[in-house]
Amino acid sequence: MKNENIFKIVLSSGIGLFVIGCLIAAIAGEFNAASIIFLVLGFILLFYVSFEKKDFLKQIISNRATRYGFNAFIYSLLFIGIIAFIQTIFTIHTFQLDLTKNKKYSLSDQTKKVLQNLKNNIDIYYFYSVQTRNIQIEDTLSQYEKLNPKIKFQAVDADRNPAIAKKLNINKYGTIALNRKDNDAVERVDEPTEQAVTNALIRIIKETKKKLYFTKGHGEPSIDAPQNEKTGLSVVKKEISNENYEVADIELFNSASVPQDCSILIIAGPQVDIFDIEVKHIKKYLSKGGKLIVLYPPFVKLPKLESILKEIGIEPVNDVIVDKFSRMLGGDFLMPIISQYESHDITKSFNVASFFPLSRSFELKKDISGITSQVIAKTNPGSWGETDLEGVKKGQAGFNDKLDKPSPLNVMVISNIDNSIFKIDSDGTTATSKAKVIAFGSSEFINNTYLSVSGNRDLFLNTISFLAEQGELISIRAKDKSFEPLFLSKVQGRMLFIIPTILLPLLVLAIGIMVFIKRKISY
Repeated sequence: MKNENIFKIVLSSGIGLFVIGCLIAAIAGEFNAASIIFLVLGFILLFYVSFEKKDFLKQIISNRATRYGFNAFIYSLLFIGIIAFIQTIFTIHTFQLDLTKNKKYSLSDQTKKVLQNLKNNIDIYYFYSVQTRNIQIEDTLSQYEKLNPKIKFQAVDADRNPAIAKKLNINKYGTIALNRKDNDAVERVDEPTEQAVTNALIRIIKETKKKLYFTKGHGEPSIDAPQNEKTGLSVVKKEISNENYEVADIELFNSASVPQDCSILIIAGPQVDIFDIEVKHIKKYLSKGGKLIVLYPPFVKLPKLESILKEIGIEPVNDVIVDKFSRMLGGDFLMPIISQYESHDITKSFNVASFFPLSRSFELKKDISGITSQVIAKTNPGSWGETDLEGVKKGQAGFNDKLDKPSPLNVMVISNIDNSIFKIDSDGTTATSKAKVIAFGSSEFINNTYLSVSGNRDLFLNTISFLAEQGELISIRAKDKSFEPLFLSKVQGRMLFIIPTILLPLLVLAIGIMVFIKRKISY
């Protein structure tokens, strides 16, 4: 009897060690040293019992209680297997039923159509921080993945996975990045909405890239200059290309018109004025809804370029901005710090200071029919617009309240042109398109030297993204997230209480009593 008890202990210990080893391996996700030790010890004990006490094991197995226990174990495994199989089926083939009145938890028909026609493999990443995580957008992006297996969605903790964030050039929480696998194109979305994500999806699957043209032939810095050339624009060209755009330069005076494939025309830091034919080309381009960026530095006077800007309400001031506070930060007093941004799509959630070396200011004329002008960025208190340019060249600068302009000074402005009202091209016909012109007072803030300084890069790329936006391709109305109460009558309220709290427990109790009585009668 004593020997039987010892063997029972050995058998139980062998089984226990074997189970513990399996559990450790399951938790760790691999057979590590600890799990292997437990498995080997358990196997040795079980092998010893089976080898030394064959008759004892046979007696235990043939025991009635053992058979019942073994049958119960097998049935339990079978039940768990069935549940696991059903769960696997529902995991692979999910079904969601949205019972809300306006289907606010379902993707729009437009998004579904885009996803159904998607033929490219797209990885979608949502970069969050532990403190601020948007579960709602994660649920929305998970639906994208369910509708098309070519979409792979992953929520990424930006702090714990800096390598992924760096690879996709993510520098703030809440950003959604779409990465097309065949050409490694990347689209970034700052607004966590279905409309913004779907628009980005449409942009990234387009086979043709939007094209940007930099003018040349007027002393502008070259976009093909070596990266070690301080005044060149090769770095900003590379950054724009990384945003899935095509970048080229153009001698507009040698062209018949602004090219048809031009999404944005950029005039960056000209030192001599444009030609009359170029003025005509630019006006014709704007009359068709074109997008123009002008980086107009100080110390140059370009009447023909200014004539275009003045006509649409942007009046360049012949000054240079002095900011002595920037010198306290180790900069030059002609490099004003820009940290005041007006409410606009370009500067939404943008709270990083920018530096505008050698910048002039602008004034806006507001009373032009068909033109809507707005300031986007301006200087901080303590700066002023110095009009004595010759004195500045000699290193002399001092505020003159009669001649100079006090802060804040406008250094980045936009004019929206409604071509159905305002006719910028006298030879053209009235159109329903809308053009946009954005003017910067500095051209050096995007050169190879200063582009990476503070918020310069993001401010300019945000401007490119805003002007190149293809929001017109899809319009998804925001779903109503308002509270939808459930109103019940008195009878419905009583039934809601009685059925789960009284009837169902009574039903279970009655079944138990019936089974008990039936067994008593049968015995």
